[in-house]
Amino acid sequence: MATLEQTVQTFEALLANEQPASVGAVDEAVWAYLAPVQGLDAQTEALDALSKAVTRLNASSPFMPVLMDTIDRHWHRLAGPAA
Repeated sequence: MATLEQTVQTFEALLANEQPASVGAVDEAVWAYLAPVQGLDAQTEALDALSKAVTRLNASSPFMPVLMDTIDRHWHRLAGPAA
């Protein structure tokens, strides 16, 4: 279980690291943040808050595309199958 602030701090640390972060590390952090949130609407709101917080991070880091792709996959998961 992780708060929004803790998750953003994890991402900041990954952005500052000279070695590129793995998708697994990012996905693990997102799941730690979203897992305790009950309900699809609540998870969508939580992911929205996380997405907004991430836009304020260092966009020049080579890690940022991995982070954005992982968050995008969570958006697709929450959206469910296309009708």
